[in-house]
Amino acid sequence: MQFDQADYTEPPPAPRCTACERPIASTYYEVNSHLLCPSCRESVEASLTGGSKSKRFLKASLFGFGAAVAGALVYFLVSLTGYNIGLIAVLVGWMVGTAVFKGSEGRGGWFYQLVAVVLTYLSVAASLAPDVYKGFQEQYGESAQVAAPTGGTVAEAPDAEEVAEVPNTPGAAVFITGMISLAAPVLVGMESPLSGLIYGFALYEAWRRNKKAVLNIAGPFKLADASGAEAPVEQERSVG
Repeated sequence: MQFDQADYTEPPPAPRCTACERPIASTYYEVNSHLLCPSCRESVEASLTGGSKSKRFLKASLFGFGAAVAGALVYFLVSLTGYNIGLIAVLVGWMVGTAVFKGSEGRGGWFYQLVAVVLTYLSVAASLAPDVYKGFQEQYGESAQVAAPTGGTVAEAPDAEEVAEVPNTPGAAVFITGMISLAAPVLVGMESPLSGLIYGFALYEAWRRNKKAVLNIAGPFKLADASGAEAPVEQERSVG
């Protein structure tokens, strides 16, 4: 033992705020099991209250729509390689769900969950549209060309009733393709249960990522004083 030199025990470092990472001076809060200083607690709580609902809805819709278009484009580009990777639909759900949640300023809720699910479904339907159009052209393209007037003479024309049922314009073909594409994910899922399961998981991913944010706030608490006593003034509530 050394008696000629005093040995001091350093006090433990002060806890730091999870948000700003500054040392907590005296008072702190517990927000979803994270320590926050009073100013950061106010900022976090303010992020889930107030603001313009219409602005958040517009942002969430625009962000989600952009992600849906990008997801459909990715699916289409992959299909050009000759591979049909259905798991990309899950990526689309993640992209759309994340974009909508960001546009809602991190609030989430059933309304934004619905927006994310609808946009994800439309994105998957749009990714199937080229195959639907191709199949439509293969089945009705030749008949449509025969049914079209060619200088007033129609050779080997089908019956009048058949001509009326077969669209003979590109616009009509695109319109019918769009209508069929809206039901394509359901039809594909009925024919291939595995694909239907993948599409369902994509929708669930979009739904899950927009779960309503809830803050469980407890405090304020006082840091322990020199005697080791802690004097909490506890209030526990939920925000969101």
